[in-house]
Amino acid sequence: MSALRPRTIAITVLALAGLALPLVWSHPFVLHVAIQALIWALFAASWDVLSGYTGQVSFGHGGFFAIGAYTAACLTKLVGASSWIGMVAALLLCALVGLGVGFPALRLRGHYLALVTLGFGEIVTLVVTNWQSLTGGAFGMHDYGTFSGLPTDPLAQKQAAYLVVAAVSLTGLAILLYVTRRTNAGPAFRAIREDQILAASLGIDTTHYKLLAFSLSAGFAGLAGALYAYYIQLVSPTVGSSASSALVIGMAVFGGVGTIWGPFLGAILLFSITEGLRFIGVVYNLIAVGAVMVVFVIFVPRGLAGIRLYRRGRQQRGDKLKADQEAADAAS
Repeated sequence: MSALRPRTIAITVLALAGLALPLVWSHPFVLHVAIQALIWALFAASWDVLSGYTGQVSFGHGGFFAIGAYTAACLTKLVGASSWIGMVAALLLCALVGLGVGFPALRLRGHYLALVTLGFGEIVTLVVTNWQSLTGGAFGMHDYGTFSGLPTDPLAQKQAAYLVVAAVSLTGLAILLYVTRRTNAGPAFRAIREDQILAASLGIDTTHYKLLAFSLSAGFAGLAGALYAYYIQLVSPTVGSSASSALVIGMAVFGGVGTIWGPFLGAILLFSITEGLRFIGVVYNLIAVGAVMVVFVIFVPRGLAGIRLYRRGRQQRGDKLKADQEAADAAS
């Protein structure tokens, strides 16, 4: 345990330094990239709970993101609710929608479930596009305000928005990590991912835990959507498109599926790389990002988190070989 303590401290210090960097280097572009990266990080972590941790593949997670964004925007614009109420409402409503989507998907697995979730995302996009009286149609919603209580100075406003988004995103990450690692839900999720039939035969209530995974994942995806709505201050049907779902899947794979913190970190790095390379042009930017993804898929197939897992596994194999050798020497 003592051997892990210095590494844990070093990781904590590095993470805090990374979070403080946008405040120290308070350039509007840096803050803009950091805020959006944290929003996508929460979105990627929420997807990983359902698809990476529980094995229930979702290709329409952008639908929950869009529902959360439109819920927050509608409450603030039509009712005058504060951003905090809008975020809580987006989380709760999306959790209920996730529960509703989970029920018909209980008996589905693999590509069948993927098709159902893909259809759900497309349905959400069609609804918000055609419900013009509420959502503004294809032009979207705007002029509903940003986070409550922000200063009026543009730079100070971005700094305060960064602190709000960082606090909410990190709190969401902490909750997801606690549920998956400190409660009975975590082992149940993993058991369902490995073999659902075997998990049920061992007495695990797979229906309960699959619905919990759907609700938890959808709720925090909706919370990420609400953060996006209040920061960008424009919500259009494109936020729930299949492209958004594909992007978040790529971020999760880049970070390492099934770890929660891996997709969170992967989303931050991949989004930062994408935005940081905009100066070379849109086409070359996409080529560069694609090249990074190809390199990772070939050489680090388990993502950023897989680097640590690989080293841990190699160390464990070394310890086992050493123990076997000592046992053989003692027997002789």
